[in-house]
Amino acid sequence: MMIALREARPVARMLAGLSEPTRLQIALCLLQRPHYVSELAEILHMPMVNVSHHLGVMKQAGLVEDSKEGRRVLYRLREEVLDATAGPDQQTVLNLGPYRLWITAPPPIQPMPQKPGGRRRGRPRRRAAES
Repeated sequence: MMIALREARPVARMLAGLSEPTRLQIALCLLQRPHYVSELAEILHMPMVNVSHHLGVMKQAGLVEDSKEGRRVLYRLREEVLDATAGPDQQTVLNLGPYRLWITAPPPIQPMPQKPGGRRRGRPRRRAAES
């Protein structure tokens, strides 16, 4: 079975929106309930600007939607994408066009480890010659 190019593009865009580990973690958080950017940043131990960037990519991909509440922005998975089915095994299905991503038991979100000291920029220092 072949998918037409015009149908494949939006699916590829949604898959790309989930293909980065941080965005996948965000999606798993949003499966539980809508979150503010600050909440997601705290859960993932990341700067809010990074989380906001990932949410922007996910929004462009058609995975999430947002609503402003004063100065805060609440993000949720789009209703067309999320399909929680009731049943004994509590499955969640992400609708990605003609494809479905079945999540039977989402793992607990493990925060990404923080890097000690941050990122260094520029050229590495040369060691002084030992005498």
